[in-house]
Amino acid sequence: MKIFILFICIFFLKAEIYSQSFEKIKNSDTVYVYFKLSKDQIHLNTKIIKSKKIKLRDEYFFTFKNSFPLTFIHDYLSPEEIKKSKSFLKKNKDIIVTYDFITKYNLAEATDLIGHKKKVYLIDDDDIGWFSIKLKEVKVMGVFYPSIE
Repeated sequence: MKIFILFICIFFLKAEIYSQSFEKIKNSDTVYVYFKLSKDQIHLNTKIIKSKKIKLRDEYFFTFKNSFPLTFIHDYLSPEEIKKSKSFLKKNKDIIVTYDFITKYNLAEATDLIGHKKKVYLIDDDDIGWFSIKLKEVKVMGVFYPSIE
């Protein structure tokens, strides 16, 4: 019986260590957003013609109920892409924001939480390989209000 209670205590303690912390995300200058294609998370690849040159832009949408979507844009203005080892996901789990975490708040609060960071990187589930992942720097588009920080 003591082993069972010890197992339950360790399980809940471990779950607390790996949970997303609002305060840690709020105080961080870099945030990572996890994206997985679904009916609530939409990905569009568009072409932009500028000065007779075709440039590509990836747009990622997180839909909210009765509101505009929170949009993340990766294009020629923010071309930074970084490759990291897959252990990066486990090390930075507390500052990786998921769709479920974002939709706990309304659009204005979510934009304020993510949009005022120095760097925002998107982790597309399709870009996760066996040993490495690709991080894309994105710009956040949403409803901008003055920061609460």
